[in-house]
Amino acid sequence: MNLKSIVIITFIISAVLLAARIAPAMNSEQYREGKYIHIDNIVMEFSGTNATIDVEYHLSPFAKAYIFLFGSKNIEPKMKEIFFKFPEMQIKDIGLNSATIQLTNVSQKEGHDYMHDSRKLGIHSDVLTIIFPYNQGVRRVQNVDSTLSVFYPDSPKYSEIHNNITKQSQ
Repeated sequence: MNLKSIVIITFIISAVLLAARIAPAMNSEQYREGKYIHIDNIVMEFSGTNATIDVEYHLSPFAKAYIFLFGSKNIEPKMKEIFFKFPEMQIKDIGLNSATIQLTNVSQKEGHDYMHDSRKLGIHSDVLTIIFPYNQGVRRVQNVDSTLSVFYPDSPKYSEIHNNITKQSQ
């Protein structure tokens, strides 16, 4: 190894250590389960049998430095690990603080509704946000380790009927 390589490696290690030192104080508990990633929010938006998921997260300072140097593609295995119960997943976009994932065949059609059964996640999320189609509303749940079992309508026409039934039952 030549002197130039040693200097570059020393510089990178120094930069990582300095970044960890001057980073704001962090609660090490928040990284305990995911080792280097903490899931802040999972937003799940249904459309037919499919769902689009937006994941908001933050990384430990060391992981940020690693991703900065080697790219966000290194987060993909963790995303696959988190959504391990969804066999048909495709990562659309991934960055330093968020990812967009397309899930197919996550719900079954039942009459004029779709049913999504709860599925275990590979990590806890501070918040899970469900966005129902046709302006059916939004549901937020805190500190979750699985998706929710939900029904949602298959068209705007049945969305109105679904709204009326829901209002009458309350």
